[in-house]
Amino acid sequence: MDIIREWKDDPTRGQLTQRDRKVFIETAFSDTDDMYFGNRLLSDHEIRLRALTKVFYKVLAEEPWSEDWIRAPDVERKLSKFEMHKDSVARAAEHNLITPRDAVKAAREASLQAKEALKEALKAGKKEKDVKIPRGPYDDIEIVYIAGTVSSTATNRIDRDNIYPVSVSSVANVLQNHICRDMVRPFSMAERFINCTDTRELEEMRQFACNVCDFAPHLLDNDNVSLLVVLLILPRSDCCRRFLDNGIRIEGSTISHRKAECMKNKMGWRTTEDKKPYDSFANEFQARVRNACFPAPRAHNLRGRKPTRKPSTPVTPAQYVYNQPHMGYVASPQVRSEGVHTNTGINVAAPTVNSIYSPGSGPGPGPEPRGIKRTHTETTAGDSAAEPMDLS
Repeated sequence: MDIIREWKDDPTRGQLTQRDRKVFIETAFSDTDDMYFGNRLLSDHEIRLRALTKVFYKVLAEEPWSEDWIRAPDVERKLSKFEMHKDSVARAAEHNLITPRDAVKAAREASLQAKEALKEALKAGKKEKDVKIPRGPYDDIEIVYIAGTVSSTATNRIDRDNIYPVSVSSVANVLQNHICRDMVRPFSMAERFINCTDTRELEEMRQFACNVCDFAPHLLDNDNVSLLVVLLILPRSDCCRRFLDNGIRIEGSTISHRKAECMKNKMGWRTTEDKKPYDSFANEFQARVRNACFPAPRAHNLRGRKPTRKPSTPVTPAQYVYNQPHMGYVASPQVRSEGVHTNTGINVAAPTVNSIYSPGSGPGPGPEPRGIKRTHTETTAGDSAAEPMDLS
């Protein structure tokens, strides 16, 4: 407030510019950081809070959601850029929109005008469903994101037809609804991130980060501090996967390099010790977001029973199923002799059955004579030592 008061009291100063605003915020942060955090022993919680506060102060000062971060099509080859989709060039020219930045800016202004018109209509007593506001051509004007490469030849070789185009209205919507767009107290925003455990709020944060990857990937450049906000929420593997789904090939090492450059140039974090508070909290917060949005399936309570396993092979028909062998104590084999001397004991060969053929007169023993009645006697051969069992 002292800085702003000095500026107001100085009659030589002109209109407040974006550069003046940035100097105000960065100077205020530096002074406040020294007064609040400096020259005292900090806990781990306060160290993280200090690092996040610095990130959000830098976001507030640079306003990464403005159209100024959308570079011109003839920008240096190593920097990313938007290009007009070949099917939208004529359509955009009809509305005097030549560059992607012009188209996004026009779409954003049209969106704000539509909101004001809707607000006025609701004040007049109309129902929202009865209010019809023309959306303009901005849903049909599409642009393509071209990631920076090491040479102009490599940039020209990128196949534009394989990159998923996005409408300028989608880009404008993401910029207008940036998670820090209405932030006025970076310290409170840092506390919000550190203390956030609400599932719905974590889901909204993840949706914002996904929208940036899909519709405003220029916010993930190495000179845009929004990169550090998105990488608090999404791991680099998720960012690369979403880029790849949209036809944009960016490797994980590229994201890491961008992050290191942003930390060094924007935040002044050059050593591992400087980066540690941000990195440790990012790992923790990403896990928190992942658990909120994709909770692990809970095991069902089967009351101590194991779940039945379904056979992978066809079920054997009942007539082919054999009885299970008896487990446990089994009595010794018993020899039973009947009227025809048939032995049905275990492991004991049965004697020759009486045949109608005499020995040596035929091919062998014939079938058992019919009509023979089997009777069980109390004493049979083999029951005493005098008459041993016939094992022939």
